[in-house]
Amino acid sequence: MSRPPPEFDLLSRAELGRRRTQLLARIRRKYNTLTESLYFGPLNLEFVRVEDPNVVLDQIVIAEDRLEKLTGKRRDGDELHLPYWAELWDSAFGIAQHLVRVRPARKVIDLGCGMGLAGTVAAAMGANVLLADLEPDALLFARLNTLAYSSRSCVRRLNWQTETLDEKFDLILGADVLYDRKQWESLDRFWTAHLNAGGAILLGEPGRQTGDLFIDWIASRGWRLDRAQERVESRAKTIRLLRLTK
Repeated sequence: MSRPPPEFDLLSRAELGRRRTQLLARIRRKYNTLTESLYFGPLNLEFVRVEDPNVVLDQIVIAEDRLEKLTGKRRDGDELHLPYWAELWDSAFGIAQHLVRVRPARKVIDLGCGMGLAGTVAAAMGANVLLADLEPDALLFARLNTLAYSSRSCVRRLNWQTETLDEKFDLILGADVLYDRKQWESLDRFWTAHLNAGGAILLGEPGRQTGDLFIDWIASRGWRLDRAQERVESRAKTIRLLRLTK
């Protein structure tokens, strides 16, 4: 079994603690948090997440109700930016377990990273990682969770529907990004534009019907698809891993 590489990060223990304290204080002004010890093979992560994702959703619903009373208008789900990022999805656990057994490529992007579990594990295993999400609050958690690997990780706000980057990656991760069929065309464009020759896409999917439909859809787009499964410890679901290559 692969073991995490030794750390060569430049932050001293004191500086790491100072930055962690600052980020936690910033996050806790808005969210209650929970710190968990997560184990993936030999890797032990102290991971900070939203304590109750349902509270975050309730806050958005209450704010939207208040706005509707003032303006007479109600926004749809896309405009609301519903806080899917605040849930620690089983698919991210499946990808994380896989990355510990099969050390990730050198240059990785965790697309739609949420609180950053998959990207944090990739960085812990020695990859240079960009953690990207549309939601700024998600990126605060991702920054916090990757602080110990800050010399080889960074976060960026990114809308994969409209933006492109001036770099390519050896591995593109996506934990539970296939739930909305309207996103598939944009994802396909982004993957094609940002994957290095010989690289791969690694998707975690919990067995939804949309995942079944995606398997047939992506085969018609010129991708080779390999499938595997991950049994997530302490979780009920078996996660499908979909590996795409050109």
